[in-house]
Amino acid sequence: MYFFVSDYNDICIPEVLDALKDAIDEKNTGYSFDKHSKEAEDLIKKALKNENLDIHFVPGGTSANILGVTAGLRRQESVLAPVTGHIQGHEAGAIEANGIKIETIMTEDGKLTRKLLEEKLSYFNTEFMTVPKTVYISNTTEVGTVYSKNEIEDIYEFCMENDLYLYIDGARMAAALVSETFGADLSDLPNMCDCFSLGGTKNGLMFGEVLVIVNDELKKGFLNLKKQNGAMLAKGFVAGIMFKTMFAMEDGYLKGAKHAHEMAKKLAKGIEERGQRLFMPFYSNQVFMISNEEQIACLKKDAAFEVFTETKDKEPVVRFVTTYRTTEEDIEGLLNIF
Repeated sequence: MYFFVSDYNDICIPEVLDALKDAIDEKNTGYSFDKHSKEAEDLIKKALKNENLDIHFVPGGTSANILGVTAGLRRQESVLAPVTGHIQGHEAGAIEANGIKIETIMTEDGKLTRKLLEEKLSYFNTEFMTVPKTVYISNTTEVGTVYSKNEIEDIYEFCMENDLYLYIDGARMAAALVSETFGADLSDLPNMCDCFSLGGTKNGLMFGEVLVIVNDELKKGFLNLKKQNGAMLAKGFVAGIMFKTMFAMEDGYLKGAKHAHEMAKKLAKGIEERGQRLFMPFYSNQVFMISNEEQIACLKKDAAFEVFTETKDKEPVVRFVTTYRTTEEDIEGLLNIF
């Protein structure tokens, strides 16, 4: 069976498993106040080339988004997000459960722009509406597209002009960073937003994300917010060991993503060479293909994947996701089913 359902379908990279085994007999302080977490924090700050950051390890993407979106907000305030954003359709109302309304924006490609934000913000002009305070974007987006460095910088400039925070959901940040589209390095990220996450769950770790707080305003009372939302890991040292191991490796945070990207590029090219249509141009490790019911039934005999959405003409769109473990044999095997 060729497995292309997700990029969090295995346990972890071998180096992380070895590091956890090496620490099996240790006794560590809890709640991320341990040596491993401190060493991981130092390595991440070094990679980001910024010492004035707050680094927090959290269980997963939803907890990272809850904290990244709601930090510093009052209940009458809201978050602006694309209608396809992960916080809108994939997190069971987690943001609203924290008293913050999501105000959605329609987009053609899952990406916000200065123009879209200007148009949306102009609607909020009475006391009967929420007060937008945070802008949410993700890189990569839910539909596989990737923001360029210039696009995010333009959004951030708009946010600063309008007293808005910018939060970047980076569950697939590694995939974005290795894309030809982004044009940014890890060290650029703190200069592009107020807060962002770095995904581990979808990048070869057992679990966990790093939440990086740049803006000093959002650092106030954050540990209390983290605990209140059930995101403070008692065994925080486990996340510390995992992220320390990854960031200590040469090109560690991006190594697996580079391989996944190359495999996805090969898959996208092969799909088009076989006369199939891509739903979105190739950008990252998510490849979307326009299909039909007969083809889907045939593919499902030997491959696992997701039927993601449909076109305006009601044609089903399937999604194939590559990982650091995807092989060329996997790609060729899938393509040979078409």
